Amino acid sequence: MPAPEISVIIATRNRVHSLRRVLETLEGAEREVSSTLEMIIADNGSTDATPALLAEWCQQAPKHRKMLHVPDAGKARALNAACRIARGSILAFTDDDVEVPTNWLRAVAEFANRFPSHAAATGPVKLPPRQRSSDITAMVEFYRTIPLFDLGSQPQPSKHLYGCNMAVRKPALEAVSGFDPRLGPGASGLHEDGDLARRLRAAGFEILYWPAMEMFHIVEPERLTWEYFCRLHRADARSRWIRDGNLGLGYALRHWLGAAAVLGLWTVVGNRYRRMRARGRLLSHTEYLRLCWAARRSKVPCGKDV
Repeated sequence: MPAPEISVIIATRNRVHSLRRVLETLEGAEREVSSTLEMIIADNGSTDATPALLAEWCQQAPKHRKMLHVPDAGKARALNAACRIARGSILAFTDDDVEVPTNWLRAVAEFANRFPSHAAATGPVKLPPRQRSSDITAMVEFYRTIPLFDLGSQPQPSKHLYGCNMAVRKPALEAVSGFDPRLGPGASGLHEDGDLARRLRAAGFEILYWPAMEMFHIVEPERLTWEYFCRLHRADARSRWIRDGNLGLGYALRHWLGAAAVLGLWTVVGNRYRRMRARGRLLSHTEYLRLCWAARRSKVPCGKDV
């Protein structure tokens, strides 16, 4: 078979119900694009019904659908394995907790053709239309645990990539050695996408914010809880620790004190939304301070678990 123009890549683990919705909506997007495609789903050691779902899904179109089993934990590791077998010149990434708009793949193809000087693109990440009630929107704004993103309606340079909605030219990805397997879900918890964007830019590649490339991120109720909020911000600290290394106890203490002061300010002012964001920053800096202190006591090298 001729090489596809676009390889769609998704890493998944134990999310059979949301993955089913992703695959259904992806089929709608597939019908709207003339580019040749391949779809690769990397199952990162699922113990639910994900393998059975993917086996059935592959049988429906075996020529361009692939299931890859990656037992070792880590989304970044699963994505790297899928990238190695992908044959498309454009790698289009999304996640297992989205609803794919019908024009998404068409927008990916338009990016590839219209912006040859850009190595990668990302686009808006919004709530699906069915979840845009005032109650849900208020909860999402309060917790900010859903990775929403919107820079408006005009194409522009971007410093960021969002893992549920990004396209990367394969040669550029290979030039920076793919994703860092120490980062992301299943490992440190976060920042495998942001780290990739930073390394692409450091290597001289350009990233585009392409508003036509829109993605809908599902709101899962368990993400709108205090427990998940705490886990997310502690994962942010662990991921920064691995990505940046130990920046020192003084750095950690200064940022912790600053975060505590900002929390105090918004508590006095009474702005619950800003106070919640300040609590998140304090949680993250507290965890980073703990990592620095533990490393100082045990002399653990930078970027290692403590």
